[in-house]
This record gives sequence, C-alpha cells and structure tokens, in this order.
Amino acid sequence: MAYFISRLILKVLLKILFRFEVRGSENLPRKGPFIIASNHASIMDPAVVGVACHTMPVTFMAKRELFDVRVLGPWVRAVGCIPVERDSGSFKPLKDAVQKLKEGKALGIFPEGKRSPDGRLQKAEAGIGLLLSKSGAPIVPVYVSGTDKALARGKKFIRPCKVTAHIGKIISIKETTEFSERRKIYESIGEKVINVISRLKDEPR
Repeated sequence: MAYFISRLILKVLLKILFRFEVRGSENLPRKGPFIIASNHASIMDPAVVGVACHTMPVTFMAKRELFDVRVLGPWVRAVGCIPVERDSGSFKPLKDAVQKLKEGKALGIFPEGKRSPDGRLQKAEAGIGLLLSKSGAPIVPVYVSGTDKALARGKKFIRPCKVTAHIGKIISIKETTEFSERRKIYESIGEKVINVISRLKDEPR
C-alpha cells in the first residue's frame, strides 16, 4: 500500500513540476520477473523510474545510510528497498535482488552504481554484471533525461524543467564466453547494458 500511495503522489508532483513524460510504455512487460536498468544522474531517478513503470511495483537497491535517516528510513523500508552497504564486499544485496526476481518481481537497478557527476553515462560496475548473469532475467533499458538539471548532484533545491523517461525494448544478455576471468565477463555484460541505454539517449523523438 505504501508503494502505490507513494507512486501516486510522486506521479502528480512529476507532472506538475516537471511536465513528466514517458516514452515507450508499450515496451514494459505486464508481469515479472524483469530488470529495469536506467542511467543515474540524480536522486530523483528512482522516483522517475518507479512512476514510469506502471505495470508492476519496482524494488530498488538503496544505500544503507538511507535506512538510518529519521523520515526517509521508514519510507524506504515500507516501499521494499534492498539495503546496500557500499565497499563492504557483501554479496547479500545481490542475493536478495536475485531472490526478488525468482519471486517474479520487477527490480530497478542503476548499472553505473553511483550518480554521474556531470549527467553523462559512466562505466558500469562489475557487480551489476554479476546480478544480470546470475538472474538471467530480461532487461528493460531506460534513459532518464532532465533529472540532472531538475535536481543536480550536490544541490538542495529543485529546478522545474522537462523530465522524460524513455523506455526501450526488452533485451536479453547471455553470459559471454569471450573472457576466462569472471570479473571481465561481468564488466562486459554491464558495458552492453550501458551501450543500449546510451542508444536510447540518441534516438529521435
């Protein structure tokens, strides 16, 4: 219930403040499991992706610090976020994410891991490739534009502007056998996802 109420409120705010538009809604699966993979330039991005995905609730992975914030903590728990402790080396968040997919859920990820400092797509983290490899779930690529201007990294106040979520066609990325080292395989998978998201950015309206 908390997720659906939050999504409704966020949808209204995005429409009013940012003239929010979703392109490619027809590419969204009607049921899970599937992974939504998006670029990441602002703390607004999870809200934008969650509102854009109207067919199913989306489970996001969120940094552990957010769960300790007085107001935000109870909310991220209520909407079902998976806590991630950066640089801990723990595989538990990835295992929890794979379990959600096995349950038929939709999982939202940001292959870059952290927000881009300048709005441009960054290199994917190897952990994302591992998640994609282990789950085998189909991937829905999304390119979000405008959030880097609406609420830029390091800024405290929003700036009304146009925000768009461009949803691409479902892709399936099978584990490549080009490399002998597992890390290189995972990096290659992440790079392929980033390339697909990048092409969405360059597609004409």
